[in-house]
Amino acid sequence: MGNSLLENSKMENTSFNQVNELEIEGHFLKTEVTPTFGDDRGYFTAINFESGMKRAYLVRNHKAGIIRAFHGHKKEEKTLYCIKGAFKVVCISMETRDWKAFTITEKGNNFLKIPFGVYNGFVSLTDDSELLVLSSSTFEESKNDDFRIPYDVLGKEVWRVEHR
Repeated sequence: MGNSLLENSKMENTSFNQVNELEIEGHFLKTEVTPTFGDDRGYFTAINFESGMKRAYLVRNHKAGIIRAFHGHKKEEKTLYCIKGAFKVVCISMETRDWKAFTITEKGNNFLKIPFGVYNGFVSLTDDSELLVLSSSTFEESKNDDFRIPYDVLGKEVWRVEHR
């Protein structure tokens, strides 16, 4: 699964640049707030898509500090939505090696659309966090479009939380 050896050898001689805005194929990665409608029964949240989604899956981390990184796809697009807790998500352009970190939270009611051509990884910021991932590829399609690089390619400090 994946093409990690090929990608790892390319990573050794490449520098990475943290950027304020990360643009991939004309799409600026940013968190977006999803519309939520509530009444005395509860609430309803909608995420709209410009292209078709083929798969949804849940990622559940039992403890804060669990890192799942890095993998990317050259064809697959994803949308990440935090349904419980909070996550720090780091995205790296496969082409330019520019990178940016995002935070998505249950209380922030925000999501992150990740286009193809992006390595992504995340760390749970809270215990019992849950992430809903919506994908443009089936599991079988995704397995053949999986590229991996080490979780610490940007250094381990990228996963730390700044206490303010």
